[in-house]
Amino acid sequence: MKAPTLPIAVNTYSYIYSHHAFDAMRRLGAVGFENFELLFSSSHIWVSELDRELRENPPPICRNEGLHITSFNLPIMDHNITSPNPDTRDFTRRRFIELIGLAGSWSVPYVILVPGKISPLFPASNSYLMEWFMEEIRVLLDCAREYGTKILIENVPVTFVPRASDLLTILGEVNDPSLGIVYDVANGYYLGQDPAQELRLLGGKVDLIHLSDTGRTHWRHDPIGTGKIDFASIFAAVTDIKFEGLSVMEIVSPRPEHDLQESWAKLVQYGWQGKSR
Repeated sequence: MKAPTLPIAVNTYSYIYSHHAFDAMRRLGAVGFENFELLFSSSHIWVSELDRELRENPPPICRNEGLHITSFNLPIMDHNITSPNPDTRDFTRRRFIELIGLAGSWSVPYVILVPGKISPLFPASNSYLMEWFMEEIRVLLDCAREYGTKILIENVPVTFVPRASDLLTILGEVNDPSLGIVYDVANGYYLGQDPAQELRLLGGKVDLIHLSDTGRTHWRHDPIGTGKIDFASIFAAVTDIKFEGLSVMEIVSPRPEHDLQESWAKLVQYGWQGKSR
């Protein structure tokens, strides 16, 4: 079987408190990275903090420096699409509509959506959670179609759909080509799943993959090789499903340039693409 082509992208998570997103891209571009997932956080990058020109046109760093933004990601700290509180759902919807509009202006193909958070003590019933989710996702999908981008839901432990099978259920319920899946191997492993098996279950439904390492005692997004994940099995799974999309390193580190380069080198040993610049 022919090995898949597996290009690497990198998430700017480690820079949200220290650098603007474009500065982070420039630093990482200097050591060979070309494809970027931007994590949205105030001061790092936030839609309402961009001037009108930048909200309506691709950033110069992409036009002039050969760097590509492939996805937007809004972390789950401050939003919840399945909150029992309609004001919180409204806030969440507005933020994602802003992101989707910016993705359209910048020709970014994917906007990642964490499908809500649930209370660990007394969660709402799945019927309520699904009702709230479906109400909001249909609005966002209308927006995504208008702007020519795709929403990707992610497997995240604190949501009501934390497993690959849950994401497939959502895709079946929604039945819209503007909705897809990003599979996070660390999230799956921490939850007690076999990420390779989950990837095989998802098959051709996977649009994007998040890579980092973790154990099962603490939920982490650590450098590759510092946790318990078997990345040889991950590579075998993506080969089996013929995945040829981007694998995004979503690693949190106090020394990101060093750890991201080291992680990339380890992924190359398993079969992922190396640097081209």
